[in-house]
Amino acid sequence: MFALQAACLSMLWATTTYAQNLQVQNPVEDLSFGHKSTLSPNSFAIPGWSMLGEGHVPQLLSDRVILTPPYGGNKRGALWSENKLTLQDWQVDLKFRAGATDRGSGNLQIWYAQDGEKTVSTSNIYEVGKWEGLAIVVDTVGGVQKIRGFLNDGSTHYKNHGNVDSLAFGHCDYVYRNLGRPSHIIVRSTSSGMLVQVDGRHCFTTDKVALPTNYNFGMTAASGDPPDSFEVFAFAVSNAPAGPSNPQQDAHQHQQQQSSPPPPAQNQNPDAGMAQMDDRPASHYTTSESQFADLHNRLNLLSKSITNLFTEITRHTQAEEARYKEILTRIPNEQTIKSLESRIGNLDRVVGDLERELKSSDHKGQFAKISEQITQTHLGVTEQVPERLREYVQAHTPRIGFILYSFMAFQTCCIGAWCWYKWRKSTMPKKYL
Repeated sequence: MFALQAACLSMLWATTTYAQNLQVQNPVEDLSFGHKSTLSPNSFAIPGWSMLGEGHVPQLLSDRVILTPPYGGNKRGALWSENKLTLQDWQVDLKFRAGATDRGSGNLQIWYAQDGEKTVSTSNIYEVGKWEGLAIVVDTVGGVQKIRGFLNDGSTHYKNHGNVDSLAFGHCDYVYRNLGRPSHIIVRSTSSGMLVQVDGRHCFTTDKVALPTNYNFGMTAASGDPPDSFEVFAFAVSNAPAGPSNPQQDAHQHQQQQSSPPPPAQNQNPDAGMAQMDDRPASHYTTSESQFADLHNRLNLLSKSITNLFTEITRHTQAEEARYKEILTRIPNEQTIKSLESRIGNLDRVVGDLERELKSSDHKGQFAKISEQITQTHLGVTEQVPERLREYVQAHTPRIGFILYSFMAFQTCCIGAWCWYKWRKSTMPKKYL
């Protein structure tokens, strides 16, 4: 009974926890969004980020960005940071959600690439050319939903590669589709390696990767047919938190936490994460004291989560009230509405008077005058226009006879001149040598 209650409370705690906004300490503002009340101050663009799309434009809402819509396949959406990262040790927190009406298909990529907006743009991991950096891919491979990591130093052309799946350096299975809540991915890079977590659980890690600085962050999503709808709620970049210097050591400690028995109730920290409160079978709790201790800790966590949730709801409510008041300020006041009603009433009276005038008056005389004017105009056109046209043609017709006579006179003069020349030549005295 206690184990069943603990399991139900654990599920409720997880639901309320993932419903909260992303809480990040000292985020890099020009590389982060979604950690505040709204994503954008103007509902048109995210400050410091560029939105790209193929087949559609990514939809920006107050709490999320829809990279690929749930309707129509083969759509692409992308977000790229305009500024580059200058931190050596950093951590990325991403909250996203994937949904599909049927067996959806598509993928989501988290990029840390050099000039990613130019070299990657809206491409996915299978269609990108030569690029340099890191890519965390969320997609389905062989019917299994996975999270995988890819690296490239700019020498490998992924689009022309025969087997891109073989280039992954790390992966883990994770069911991300149709969860009904956002998923939380953490990517942490330090001088000693890299670590990837999802929903507070270890995914994969390596100590053989050291990423440089001055690269751009980005996210690209592509949907197939039937489509996957990818929604991004938050993306926060911050300094890597203090902890184990080796990612392998961090993963080993995480496994020890999962395999070790729970400490007594008085030594447990109620602020511990979900990774320290893994569900165990009922047979694990052999005494009523251990069952009560587990239930007590879960109730404390649930109480704090509900408090945080109510705080977030209050903050969202206040933000919505502020927006509502702003909208009310744009609505015309009572005096303006009365003036508009008065103008509409005057227009209604004018239209009514005109309608009554048309119905009551006799317009036969006016129509007769109009008909007479039309008849006179017709007679003027049919009788006077041809005469005027003939006069105009005659007045502007070129004088062909004058030109012809002039030409004949010129020819006669030429013939006369030639005859006079021949006569003159024949009558001149001839000289003989």
